[in-house]
Amino acid sequence: MPSYRAILPIGDIHPGHNPEEVMDSAVAAVSSIATVEHTDIQILSNVPQIVVRFSLEDDGDAHFVADAMADAVSRVATTGPGRLLLRR
Repeated sequence: MPSYRAILPIGDIHPGHNPEEVMDSAVAAVSSIATVEHTDIQILSNVPQIVVRFSLEDDGDAHFVADAMADAVSRVATTGPGRLLLRR
């Protein structure tokens, strides 16, 4: 079963939300569609980014999962362009 990494840069937290909600919303969105394998927070060029590794039965749904994660997180914080990586 293929494994993917959805990576999303995070900006400012929207008023009324707290930083923990960023990862919580990402995991909730991904786990409703796929199996979450691991999460991480990284800093790249002074920009925090969340990483959610997940697995799927059907390769065709990976972009849908990454889009759902980005949509959920954008309700909590500003985000940059996401990336989706296939891990073999």
